[in-house]
Amino acid sequence: MPTAGEAMDQQHQQLLSQQDATLDSLGRGVQRVKALAGVMRDELGEQAIILDSLDEDVEKADTNMNAMSRRLKILAEQTKSSERAQWSIITCLLVVLGVLTFMVMSD
Repeated sequence: MPTAGEAMDQQHQQLLSQQDATLDSLGRGVQRVKALAGVMRDELGEQAIILDSLDEDVEKADTNMNAMSRRLKILAEQTKSSERAQWSIITCLLVVLGVLTFMVMSD
C-alpha cells in the first residue's frame, strides 16, 4: 500500500500530466491562430495592392471626367452664342426640303 507521501506524489504527477496535455492543446491552438494570422496578413497585403490600383484608376477617371465636363461647358457656351446660326441652318434645310419635295411631287 502506498504511503501518504507516495499517494501525494502520484496525484501531483497526474496533475502535471493533465497540465501538460492542456498546454499541448493550447500550443496547437496558438499555432493554428498563427497560421491564420499569416494567411490574413498575406490576403490584406494583396488587397492593399488592389485598392491602391483601384484608387489610381478612380483618380484618372475623375481627372478625365473633370476635363470632359470643362469641354462640355465650353461647348454649351459656344452653342448658346451660335443659336442664331443654328436657326439659320434649320431654315436653310427646311427650304432645301421644300424644294426637294416640290421636285419629287412635280414628277
